Amino acid sequence: MAVGIAIVVTLVAAFGALIYAIIRPNPYSEMTDEEFEKETKKSTALGMAVLGAERILRRREADYIIEEKLRHDKEAASVAGEPPEERNERKGK
Repeated sequence: MAVGIAIVVTLVAAFGALIYAIIRPNPYSEMTDEEFEKETKKSTALGMAVLGAERILRRREADYIIEEKLRHDKEAASVAGEPPEERNERKGK
């Protein structure tokens, strides 16, 4: 019974949100050209800030991955003259 009520409430909320999205007025329909251009410039500046932050984070992530790969490669490389058995024992410690 409670599950049925939850489903009905969810469907009514989704249907209500859909109706609201269809009948609400377009916020850009009442703007003048100058207001529209100003809003567009503001949105563009915000978008550029987000892209800049993403580039910084991606660069850090790439640096971290490269450092980890180099560290792993360095640890995996065998030491000259060291038998493979000793190398495996040292890794276990």
